Amino acid sequence: MSTPPGSSNPDQTRHDIQQTRAELGETIAALTAKTDVKTRARTKTTSAVGGLRQRVTQAGQSAKTRATQLAHTLSQQASQRATSAKQDSQHTIGTIRGSMRAGAQTTGKAESTLITSARAATTKIGSLVRAKSVPVLAATATASALAIVAYRRRRFR
Repeated sequence: MSTPPGSSNPDQTRHDIQQTRAELGETIAALTAKTDVKTRARTKTTSAVGGLRQRVTQAGQSAKTRATQLAHTLSQQASQRATSAKQDSQHTIGTIRGSMRAGAQTTGKAESTLITSARAATTKIGSLVRAKSVPVLAATATASALAIVAYRRRRFR
């Protein structure tokens, strides 16, 4: 209060009383906020839930990225293996054809046993190449499916 005690100015006294009441109201509001455990707990809970949601979202994005990378890597490996198998089979087929020609010239027979066995080998190699590409592609598809399942399980826990 700025007015000395015993002052006779009623307007100044009223103003001082209003100011003191306002200060007292602010003090009581601050004390009430500090003692309101329920509101403080609710605020902390809301903050913790927000942080947890953010961490879960980041983990889901990380898992999705990793699954995409893994699927891409597996696809590349499958493609490389299929190309390698194709090259190997083409080389073997060329070798067999050369042997067939040499056998046909040596024996003079168009349908010698060498030609027959070379054709059988060529057929077998072709079927093996076709058979090999399927497990590689199946492994790629299986790995991709497992990565997606793992991502979804983490996301919904």
